[in-house]
Amino acid sequence: GTPLTHERFLRRSRGAYGPRVEAGKQTLPGHMTPLKGLFLTGDFTFPGIGVPATAASGAITANTLVSVGKHFEMLDKIRLPTKN
Repeated sequence: GTPLTHERFLRRSRGAYGPRVEAGKQTLPGHMTPLKGLFLTGDFTFPGIGVPATAASGAITANTLVSVGKHFEMLDKIRLPTKN
């Protein structure tokens, strides 16, 4: 869609994605907030815009909550069905 479409339907200021940051002068916001248990994730936080960066943002936040080892333990418990 167009920036106007993104502004209208996705509530993006001027249809833009991510914050305006000047390279070398500012950094993207992190994932922690002053509120205990509330974390931020998405294209507005580090590492930035785009599908891979947004996915990485979610992984960073998830790893803040639970260690990678614990993630593997949880995945082992749910055992996804296999193809026959």
